[in-house]
Amino acid sequence: MRSARLLVFSLAVVLFAHVDFFGQAWVPPKGEGEVALSYQNLFNKYHFNSDGTRHDYGHIRAFRVIEEIDYGVTDKFAVNFSLPYGFGKYHGPFPHQLPIDGGDYHGALQDFRVGFRYNVAKRPVQFTPFLAVAFPSHHYEHFGHSAVGIDLWEVQMGMSAGRSLAPVLPRGYFQLSYGYSVMQRVLGMRPNRSRIDTEFGYFLTRRLSLQAILASQIVHNGLDFPQDFPVRSPTNVTWRHHDQILAINFLNMGGGIAYSVTRRWQVYSSLLTSVWGQNGHALKTGFSAGMSWTFRAPWARPPVEQAASGQETEGLDLRMAKLVAPPAQQPCH
Repeated sequence: MRSARLLVFSLAVVLFAHVDFFGQAWVPPKGEGEVALSYQNLFNKYHFNSDGTRHDYGHIRAFRVIEEIDYGVTDKFAVNFSLPYGFGKYHGPFPHQLPIDGGDYHGALQDFRVGFRYNVAKRPVQFTPFLAVAFPSHHYEHFGHSAVGIDLWEVQMGMSAGRSLAPVLPRGYFQLSYGYSVMQRVLGMRPNRSRIDTEFGYFLTRRLSLQAILASQIVHNGLDFPQDFPVRSPTNVTWRHHDQILAINFLNMGGGIAYSVTRRWQVYSSLLTSVWGQNGHALKTGFSAGMSWTFRAPWARPPVEQAASGQETEGLDLRMAKLVAPPAQQPCH
């Protein structure tokens, strides 16, 4: 069996346009990496008000395709990059503006993301701080139910922890990621936010695993809907930027499945829904699916074969298990 570093580096399905590789506790060995391509299909039937009640202000269908690369510069330090393309449409009686909310699909490239993480401890848990920077690939329209994003830069700092649950549950593992984002200032406000993603996984076989997923977000300095928006007109500057400064809080729950086709190829999928939220879209169904390919640079060291220790999931190829980051919450209201 390959070394623990090789086995556990892939412990998270790349499914959320927000924390993906950037928040992984496991770091690929020097000279090794992974390329992932993911597809997301998101349907929002209701909107949350600030008191958590759901209201039907129209329906939104959004799609995203995300390409990501993760690479181990050293055995402890990794860099990663992603760029999503999104498109969506809105159907309902309260469009923000036309033609973007006119019932047709509109698409655009979204935000570049570059992340760095450094593993500082492997036992008793993998502990890895990270830093990620996101910035718009271009100036796209943010004012619309079906907008692809909020057109802001952000700097995210955080930490991840993960480990096998052996010997209590030899086929189980967990991973937890916390990130704090410093957002670009809009109308004198920085809607900084905290994000927590949690996954518990279990291997049914050496190649097949199931995951239970929790994803939450709290905005620390945002506005509430509808009380902070007495004038909701496209000509009102606060309303025109409300997608960027809302206090969008949510808790999403769901599950995922991952399968290692070979040592280098993995496929994965997940399904999530919103169980609580404020000021944002209520995710009715968030479906994600994708595949990833593990590669080795010519200068990478040969793989090391060793027996599993008490800290490893014995006999299982943990490269296929990944932190299942949920589909990104639509920012618009």
